[in-house]
Amino acid sequence: MIKLKKSERRQYISLIFLFIAVLIADNSNAMSLDEYLNQVRSSSLQYQSQEEQARGATLKSREADLYFTPQLFADARWGEDGKINIGSTFQYDRILMQNYSLGVSQEFRFGLQAKLSYAMDRMQIEGASGLPSGTSNTFWMATPKLEISLPLWGGAWGQTSEANETLAREQNLAAQYGSEAQIRTVVVQAEGAYWRLASAQEVVEVQKRAAQQAQSILDYVSRKARMNLGENADVLQARALVEATKFQLQNAQNSLRSAQRNFNSYLNKEANAVAPQLTAMSFEQISKLEIPAQRPGDRADIKAAESQARVAEASAQVTVERNKPKLDLYGSHAMNGFQPGFDESLNDAYTNGRDTTFVGVRFNMPLNLNAMGDAKTGALKAQRAAQLNFEHQRYMQELDWENLTQQLSEAKESLRLTENIVKAQKAKLDNERKRLRQGRTTTYQVLMFEQEFSQSEVNRVQVAAQIQALNSQIKLYQMQNEGGK
Repeated sequence: MIKLKKSERRQYISLIFLFIAVLIADNSNAMSLDEYLNQVRSSSLQYQSQEEQARGATLKSREADLYFTPQLFADARWGEDGKINIGSTFQYDRILMQNYSLGVSQEFRFGLQAKLSYAMDRMQIEGASGLPSGTSNTFWMATPKLEISLPLWGGAWGQTSEANETLAREQNLAAQYGSEAQIRTVVVQAEGAYWRLASAQEVVEVQKRAAQQAQSILDYVSRKARMNLGENADVLQARALVEATKFQLQNAQNSLRSAQRNFNSYLNKEANAVAPQLTAMSFEQISKLEIPAQRPGDRADIKAAESQARVAEASAQVTVERNKPKLDLYGSHAMNGFQPGFDESLNDAYTNGRDTTFVGVRFNMPLNLNAMGDAKTGALKAQRAAQLNFEHQRYMQELDWENLTQQLSEAKESLRLTENIVKAQKAKLDNERKRLRQGRTTTYQVLMFEQEFSQSEVNRVQVAAQIQALNSQIKLYQMQNEGGK
């Protein structure tokens, strides 16, 4: 056993304390998962694009609220009529006209369409002849008017309008849920990138320790060989282990660089930008992760499929109603005022009793009955297809959830086993190192145990990263966006 001088022991102890302090400092400055995801939300162009689309679709869905909202309309026009008036004792050069109207219209959910308006028309006759003496050549006409229309067949009881309202709402909701699905996917993938890099960093550290241990064994057996206290075969075996650990470290560093590029891609950074040190994985906390007994909610893509099914249903309804024969009941009632002055015309409309009233029916039917029938049948088949797709998506969601929880359960059991293996390999290695220094075992045996212990640590890190990546997928089933947004 090699003895160290007192000064060397002090230096060795100081280095140990310095190493521990560096580890503590590094861990305190390490980037946490929440910090990384917040940076992804603020830096990822993909995330921001989908977030804007989701917000835009949410606002656009309000367009459906306009279908049964009162509408204000107004019209103003000016013109002249100079055509020759043949066959009348009343002659004129031209008529100057002004028309103004203002009103409100609304469609009601039971199908009635109503329009209430007020029109004012001014006529000025130029070059008039044949007018009675004292008659003004300027007239105002006032026309308060109520018009109603009620479909009795083809869109009866507001079916077409309600279907169009559903179309406007559900199309935008489907787009909103589709964008939310993409947002959640970006977050889950970013979290996977985080754990991939965190595990790669830990694997590199494991391989560095393995390489250092291999080098210390090589130094130890080389000193013994130089003092003729050991076999040259031990030196050859130790040197082979050093080369093997260098190769494994190189592979780990290659994986680290790949994980770093993936990590940076979600931050919109240069691919090879230096990534920060991440928070070390707590195997104890990971082993205690709870698997939800029930699915928290539907994935956003399932909600999008449900909205698409409603879109198909509403679209089929519109097609069916549009291709039915049209039978509308309509009517209008207008009061008419006709006086030279503006105010007199307004009063005259309510007092003279010269009202205009109409009641009627309108009928319209396509004559190509085969095409009409095929259009309705095709629309109903599209509706059925969308409903079947939604049911299939729901079935696959249940299957995916079962697979996810099963994989999580199996991975947690694998972590428990790898924890036990690490402890067993560590105890076995420590004991074998002690036996080697006592000359009771071979260097080859220690080298094998070194490799087995390092591999058990790598396996534990990889299983822990797998659990974290699987656990992040539960967020796809949450009822709200990541972060409660």
